[in-house]
Amino acid sequence: MSEQNRLVFEKFIAALNGKDISAMEALIDDGFVDNDAMPGMAPGKAGMVGMMQMFIAAFSDLHIVVDQYVSEGDLVVAIMTTSGTQSGELMGMPPSGKSFSVREIHVAKIVNGKWVEHWGVGNDLSMMQQLGAIPE
Repeated sequence: MSEQNRLVFEKFIAALNGKDISAMEALIDDGFVDNDAMPGMAPGKAGMVGMMQMFIAAFSDLHIVVDQYVSEGDLVVAIMTTSGTQSGELMGMPPSGKSFSVREIHVAKIVNGKWVEHWGVGNDLSMMQQLGAIPE
């Protein structure tokens, strides 16, 4: 089962890299719980989809590379590198034209082919420094 769950998460990342919102939505369960949602985001599935839409709008070349997967049972851990160039507004910050690249770790609980729960640790401080929003 863990291999099938990893494939579900791989499909989500491929959809995100391809900016395919409907494909991402189809992989997220209606009862989705984000344990580490960004402040101000709606809860549940709507919040995750909204966050993905925000990042796609802010970074026209947004790209995620999964460096390593670890999966066991219904949990998938992804160690990834996220990068992009800020070409649109991000949380009220005007486009900077600057690029960023950060490492992140995400844990996805997959049940019956749907993403039902999320935990994640990103490096938002480094991203904002690279974008020039806060000093290094």
